[in-house]
Amino acid sequence: MVTIQRLITAALVACRTATGIPTIEIKGSKFFTSEGNQFYVKGITYEFASSLSSSYLTNGQQCKIDAKLIGATGANVVRVYSIDPTLNLDECMQAFADEGIYVICDMSTPTFFINREKPIWTLNLRNQFAKVLDGLHKYDNLLALFAGNEVINDVNTTIAAPAIKAVIADMKGYRDLMQYRKIPIGYSSTDETTTNLLQNYLDCGNEDIAADFFALDNYGWCGESSMAKSGYDALYARANGYDIPIFLSETGCNHVKNRSFNDQVALLGRDMNDRYSGSIIYEWTMGVNKYGLVEYSNDQATGTPKLLADYTALQSRWSTLNPVGVKATAYDPTLTKRDCPQSTSGVWLVEAKAGTEIPTLGLSGFTAPTGRQASATGRIPTSSIIVGSGSSSDSNKLESGRSGGSTKLGGGAIAGIVMGAIFLFLVMCGILLFLWRKNRPKKEVTVNPGDDAPLKGELDATSRDMTHQPIYQELSGAKYTQELGPSHAQYELRTDERPGELPDQRDEHQHLDDTGHYAPEFTDQEPAAEPSPHVQAQRRREMEWLEMEEMRMRQRREQLMKQGGAG
Repeated sequence: MVTIQRLITAALVACRTATGIPTIEIKGSKFFTSEGNQFYVKGITYEFASSLSSSYLTNGQQCKIDAKLIGATGANVVRVYSIDPTLNLDECMQAFADEGIYVICDMSTPTFFINREKPIWTLNLRNQFAKVLDGLHKYDNLLALFAGNEVINDVNTTIAAPAIKAVIADMKGYRDLMQYRKIPIGYSSTDETTTNLLQNYLDCGNEDIAADFFALDNYGWCGESSMAKSGYDALYARANGYDIPIFLSETGCNHVKNRSFNDQVALLGRDMNDRYSGSIIYEWTMGVNKYGLVEYSNDQATGTPKLLADYTALQSRWSTLNPVGVKATAYDPTLTKRDCPQSTSGVWLVEAKAGTEIPTLGLSGFTAPTGRQASATGRIPTSSIIVGSGSSSDSNKLESGRSGGSTKLGGGAIAGIVMGAIFLFLVMCGILLFLWRKNRPKKEVTVNPGDDAPLKGELDATSRDMTHQPIYQELSGAKYTQELGPSHAQYELRTDERPGELPDQRDEHQHLDDTGHYAPEFTDQEPAAEPSPHVQAQRRREMEWLEMEEMRMRQRREQLMKQGGAG
C-alpha cells in the first residue's frame, strides 16, 4: 500500500506541470521572469508570532488559506526566515505557486548560522546550508536564497564579511555542481553606517564569489514622509550603476498608528523603480511589535485569520502600483562591479582583496549528479542567469534503436502520437488523483498534556554534542547564539557570557526622548536608526519559552520528589 501511495504521489507531482509558474532570472540589475518580463517584488514576511522552530511551509491546508489571502493583497512574494529541508514542503510551495506567489528563504536555521562575533565558516555549516538548497531547488517558485540576515550590525562585526562571502561562493559552487538552475543567492543587510561598504564588498570580485543580489531592511519611511525625510534619496543614490538587483527585504514603519504604505509609491513608482526591484512588508501575523496585517484566534496561527486595517491599507496601495518595467530582450545593461572597500580602522575591518581572504571550503565531499535535475513540476529547468538565447536540437531527434538507422515519421503521424499520449496521460492523472484521495489516511496526532515523557531538546546542555543530535531541534536555551527571524540578526540569549548582543530596546514603536524616558507609542517624529523589529519579538518569545520550560521542569521535579517520598 505504501508503494502504491508513493507512485500516486509521484504521478500527482508530474500532473502539476500544467500549473507551473515561470522561474525568476537575473539580467544585470533586474529580475525577469523566464518569459522575459521584468519582475518587481511586492512581498510580505511570512511567519508566525509564536513560532520558535524552523518548520515553516509544512501545514499544507493552512498555506492554502494564507496563500489566497496574501495573494489578494497584490503580493507576489513571501519571505520565510527558516525551513527544515528534511520535511515535506510540497503542498505549501504548490499553494503559493497556485496564487502566483514566489518564496525567498534564508539558508540559516535556528541551529546553523554565521556567528557575528566568531564568524567561522565550517564544513558542518556548509553541509547544512547545502541541505536547504537541496530541499528547495526543485520548486519553480523559489525566487532566491539569503546567505545571511543582518549578521553585520556595527563596525566591530564587519569581520564577519569574509565568512558571508564564503557562504555565497560555496553555495553558488554547490548549486552549479549539482546542476540546479541558477537560483539567485544574496544577502539581507541591516541599514546602518557600514551598509554601503558591505554592499560594495559583497559585489566586488568575479561572479563565482560575488552576491547575485543585495537586499536591506529599512524602516526609514514613516507615515506621510518623503524621499529626503525618509532617507530614501540616499538609498536611491547608492544604487546608481549597481550591477545586480537590489530591494528592501523588510520595510513598513509603524511609528504612526495606521500605516499608509506611502513608501510603496516611491519604491514601485518612478522615483525608484529604475534602480530598485521592490520591497517586502513586515509582517503577516500580529505579534508583540504590532506590525501584523492579520490576526489569528489561536497561538498555532491556524484557521482563517482576521484581516486588520493595515491589510486593507496595503491592498489598496498595491492595487494602484503595477510597474511594467522593461523587457529582457530590450535591456542591455552597461554596469560594472564595485571595488572592494579599503580596510579602515574604526570603519571597515576587512582587507581590500577581491577573494584571497575569503575562507571558502570548496566542494570536497560532494558528488555531482549524473543527469540534470528536474523541478517539482517535472520540467527540466534552464539557466537562471540570462546570457543570450538559443536552443539545442538534440532533444528533438528520434533514435531508431540498436541499428543506428533513422526512423522518419510524417508531421501528421507525430501530431497524432503526441495528442494520444497527452490524452492517455491526463486520463491516468485523473484516475490516480481519484485513488489518492480515496485511499489517503486521515490521521491526527495528539499530545497528552499530562505525559511525563521528556520534550524534544530537553537534554542536559552540558552533554550536547552538535555532531550527534538531530539537526533541527527545538531551541533549548543552551549556549548557542541563534540566528533566525526577520532580523534574525540573531536569536540571542541575554547573559554577560554570550557575545553578539544587540543593544537592549523597548517596543519598536517607542524611542527615547531628550530626558531619557520612552516616548508615547505613536509619534509624528522620524525614528532614529534601529535594528529591525523582529529581533526584539524573537527575544521575547524565546524568554517566554524558557520561562515555560523552567516552570515545567520545576513541576516535574516536584512530582518526582513526591514519588520518591511515597516510595
